[in-house]
Amino acid sequence: MKSWLPSGNVHVLLLSGGTGSRMGRSVPKQLLELQGKPILLYSLESLLEWGKTKSIILVSHRDYIEETEKICSPYLRDWDRIVEGGETRHASTLAGLSCLQVANQDIVLVHDAARPFVLSDDLDRLAQETETFGVATLATRNYETVMEEQKDSFHFLDREKIWFMKTPQAIRGDVLKKLPKQIPDFEPTDLCTWTQSQEIPSHMVESHAYNLKITRAEDLALAEAILPLFQALAKN
Repeated sequence: MKSWLPSGNVHVLLLSGGTGSRMGRSVPKQLLELQGKPILLYSLESLLEWGKTKSIILVSHRDYIEETEKICSPYLRDWDRIVEGGETRHASTLAGLSCLQVANQDIVLVHDAARPFVLSDDLDRLAQETETFGVATLATRNYETVMEEQKDSFHFLDREKIWFMKTPQAIRGDVLKKLPKQIPDFEPTDLCTWTQSQEIPSHMVESHAYNLKITRAEDLALAEAILPLFQALAKN
């Protein structure tokens, strides 16, 4: 596929508001080092190397803004910013969006800073699908047998219809403007659950296999093993 060129501006919310509770560390996962470099920086560099972003809004937990500035400021451009996030992922997303002026044809990508392995080709395909369909997400297909736990038994799900959601997720500006900022009795877990709550479906864009979210201690060891494989893939 030829390299995609946007018809409007592309903005990115890079969510870096975690505190590391599930990792069991005193340092947030996005600030842990992967072969001597913070995980957050891998994510930021991948987005900058893509070369198609008008701005990157880095949303940080209030306790780690100073450390985030120390790591990222040398890489940020005039239109990029570091802002304080909220108590939840959705609140952090809203905080990042409040910094943007988004036109109808613009695209906003929302990405987890703890996903360091992002390919430019995946970003091209995601943004192109978003431009066409309004909302899209990177995702991977399931190849395992899947069961849903019920009260007294397990129910087999059709694995051919199961997708694992990844990030970035993306939305076109005119669709974003239709979304209510506050939804009574509902806290969206990500961009796609937010749009789905308004009956706006997401288009699935198949991601490469190394798009790992570093959440638990064992994920860091896996990321160390994956890194050279990803770097080789990124060069092709």
